[in-house]
Amino acid sequence: AFSFQIYFDFSAYSDMAIGLSRMFGILLPVNFASPYKATSIIDFWRRWHITLSRFLRDYLYIPLGGNRLGEARRHINIMIVMGLAGLWHGAAWTFVLWGVLHGTMLVVNHAWQKVAGGHNPIGPWTGRVLTFALVAAAWVPFRAETFDQSLIILMGMAGLNGFVLPAHYAGLPGLDMLRAFGVSFTSVPGYGGGVQLAWLAGCLAWVWLLPNSQELVARFRPALGIEQARPAGILAWQPTPLAGAATGLLAL
Repeated sequence: AFSFQIYFDFSAYSDMAIGLSRMFGILLPVNFASPYKATSIIDFWRRWHITLSRFLRDYLYIPLGGNRLGEARRHINIMIVMGLAGLWHGAAWTFVLWGVLHGTMLVVNHAWQKVAGGHNPIGPWTGRVLTFALVAAAWVPFRAETFDQSLIILMGMAGLNGFVLPAHYAGLPGLDMLRAFGVSFTSVPGYGGGVQLAWLAGCLAWVWLLPNSQELVARFRPALGIEQARPAGILAWQPTPLAGAATGLLAL
């Protein structure tokens, strides 16, 4: 849920900055390009917070030597830059841990690409699911206030604290047999079951399948770098009375 919250939060603030600047005749660069559609961590950082990634590349990674001083030094530079990227978000070691996790994943991804000859042998959708799972796990220390909180949540996500489902799930066909695999059915305060799962599934479908805001208005060139956006087809925004009414209702 936090993965979606921070995605829509950052993405919307970027759109607001781009739109408000455009009203004053100032073109800002695209800052988000459907990062949860990324098929690798490398691809994720080409799509997520693009202006920060560009700043870190130009003013930290390249001055440190980039990839010009050999493979080992390249990996060290990535770890330094991502650690500082975490610190940029706030003066807390949990942010540094988030940066180090992403740095580690980037190093592994670069090594994997080298072994695979630059290809993605696991396929785009497998890569997308795996990348999303890793990014979601890395958000834990970004959101948690302490290392202990991070560890508790990550252990729970991995099932190390056991598997618990709401008591009313036990009556669903076939689910009661899960008891044999260690799953327990008990009261889960604050969990509404199907409705919350439907919301999460809807959010996932939204970020994976629908065009982003840049793609919806790409023909109007609202930002720098918009040329790379894919056309949204029939979903593209058009200056019609219906679109105007819908936009007006949203604004209201």
